[in-house]
Amino acid sequence: MTVPDPFAPPSGALGGRPGPVGATWDPAADVHAVRRPGAEPWAVDQAAPQPPVTLAAWTVGLASVWAALQVVLFALAPAAADEYARAIAVGTSPLYVDTWYDTVGAFLLPVQVAVFVVGCLWLQRSREIAVRRSPHVRQVRGAVWVWLGWVVPIVLLWFPFQVVRDVRAGTVGSTRGAGLGLWWTCWLVYLVAANQTGLVSLSVGSRGPESLPWWEGVATLACVVGLVVWARTVRAITASQVSGQIR
Repeated sequence: MTVPDPFAPPSGALGGRPGPVGATWDPAADVHAVRRPGAEPWAVDQAAPQPPVTLAAWTVGLASVWAALQVVLFALAPAAADEYARAIAVGTSPLYVDTWYDTVGAFLLPVQVAVFVVGCLWLQRSREIAVRRSPHVRQVRGAVWVWLGWVVPIVLLWFPFQVVRDVRAGTVGSTRGAGLGLWWTCWLVYLVAANQTGLVSLSVGSRGPESLPWWEGVATLACVVGLVVWARTVRAITASQVSGQIR
């Protein structure tokens, strides 16, 4: 009778599936195998979410449409300011003045809503990937703030920045040189400037219509610069998602 070797590893050792006696264990075919150094972060994770490549493209595309409309508004602002000034001079509210500036402005709101919805869908999926890929990278804000962070008063001044920062850190691996600070500064400047243009066009507050082109200029500069940095950020995160490696 043959005595089995007490030091021989049993069939299915190291987390492998039980197999017939004498079978060779193939780590590459075992989903429970320990990942080899240099392998893709989720090479054995069959449930890993797919990179939202299409959502990323729509996120950048719709943001570009927003910026393009903003440039048009800036170009139309001087003529609109003159129309508003003439209306005020004869005792008419600018609310009753219809200009090309107002027409283009009416198209901006639905574009902004589309940017919000698509951008948050992309950010939500990207956050899921970042959490799976880099569980050691802390996501300071919960998943709900991917959506609520942009609309809840007060916290909208910094929560979205933290969400994007942590998603990038968990996907690309670093926030250095990302320009996220510049992007967020541009966003805050745009919010202030856009708010002022709205007040001027509605004849609310102490600012006269002559200030409209100036505020539109500030909003346009912040929007265009912010778009460039935002597009680079989205593409960097998406490229890292597709490659499956933290750079």
